[in-house]
Amino acid sequence: MGNKFERRVSEMETEAKIRSAVIALLARREYSRSEIEQKYRDKYDAVLLERVLDHCQEAGYQSDQRFVEMLVRSKVNQGHGLLRILQEGKRKGVSEALLKQSIQMQAPDWFALAAELYQRKFREKTDKQDRKLYEKRMRFLLSRGFTYEQAKHAFETADTELD
Repeated sequence: MGNKFERRVSEMETEAKIRSAVIALLARREYSRSEIEQKYRDKYDAVLLERVLDHCQEAGYQSDQRFVEMLVRSKVNQGHGLLRILQEGKRKGVSEALLKQSIQMQAPDWFALAAELYQRKFREKTDKQDRKLYEKRMRFLLSRGFTYEQAKHAFETADTELD
């Protein structure tokens, strides 16, 4: 009987240790549940970690919804497009549905964001005949997660505004 009791006490101590580690992590910034699971997967028992994460979600310490809202807002402010945000969310282990819902709620104007980023990055007017420069700038916008149409709009808008 003592053995069973000792195991239970040890399990409770480990659970408290996991809870403390998770809460300390969440005190610095928002994390998705998946990120926390990946971080502590090899360090702690999976069942205990699952129990702690369930408790943290119930207590409001961890929320994938809050994490996604922060992620979308942050990436939009950094000048990233929809495709890049969706890719980042997938990498962080959050559901695409939750991401799309948050993006729809925030409703960023992707065309305006692409144009604003283009103007910030490339202040001088572009020679329309310089194909190499045009392609370089388009690749930049595409790599930031904007669609071809959004990048083309940014390119055309920026040059008309610089006239």
